[in-house]
Amino acid sequence: MTRPNCPRPTRPAGCSWCSSKPVSSSVGLRRAWGWASVALVLLLSACGTTRLIDSEVRSFRAAGTGPVNDAPLHYRFERLPSQQANTSVQDQIEALAAPVLAQRGFVLDASAARFTLELRMSLDTVNRTGGWRADHHFFSFGTGLWSEPLALTMQPPLYRYTVQLLLRDAADKTVVFESSAQHEGPWSDRDKVLPAVLLAALRDYPNGTENTQRVLVDVLPDGPRLRP
Repeated sequence: MTRPNCPRPTRPAGCSWCSSKPVSSSVGLRRAWGWASVALVLLLSACGTTRLIDSEVRSFRAAGTGPVNDAPLHYRFERLPSQQANTSVQDQIEALAAPVLAQRGFVLDASAARFTLELRMSLDTVNRTGGWRADHHFFSFGTGLWSEPLALTMQPPLYRYTVQLLLRDAADKTVVFESSAQHEGPWSDRDKVLPAVLLAALRDYPNGTENTQRVLVDVLPDGPRLRP
C-alpha cells in the first residue's frame, strides 16, 4: 500500500497516516519539571544565604506567678506517654532544642532541675491542590501514595512548623510559662527551621504576651538569632 502524500500543514479529513498525537502529557511533564526546578533553586539558595523565618507566637505567664529569669535556669525534659513510646524521635527533638534553650539562659541539668519542660514539635506538609495533610509529622515523611497528575503533585509544597512548650516548677508541677509558635513557608530543612521557630516561642519568656505576635528570626550558619 502506498502512503498518500498529505500536504502539510493542511491534513485531509480521514487520513489515518496523518493523525495527530495528544500533547497534554508532554505539557504536564514540562510543568512538573518547571516546579521541580523552582524547588531545587529554593533548596540551594537556603544553603548559602541567611534566611528570615517569621512565626506567629502566643505566650502566657501563669496567673499569680512572678517572672522567673534569674539565670542559670536548670531544667530537665518531661516526656508524655506518647513521646516515651517513640524515644528516638523525641531524642532528636530535644537535641535540636537544647542549644536554643541555652541562648535564653536555660541549662539542661536533670539532677538539679528547677523546671521541667514539656516540648512538642511537628511538621505538616501541604499539597497546594488538596489542603493540609495531617499524617506528616516530625521525621516521618513520604508515607503515602498519591493519585494526582504529575504536574500537580510536583508543585512546590508549603510546610507548617509548629512548636509548643510548657514550663513547670519541678517541685510542685505549677505551670510557669506556656508558649506556642507556628511558621508556614517553602523550607523543608527542619533541622534549621524548627530551632528558629522554638527561639521565636521563647522570645517573650518569662513574661508572655497573650496576644499573637509576629516574631522574626534569622537562620545563620551558627544557629538562629532573634531579629530586634
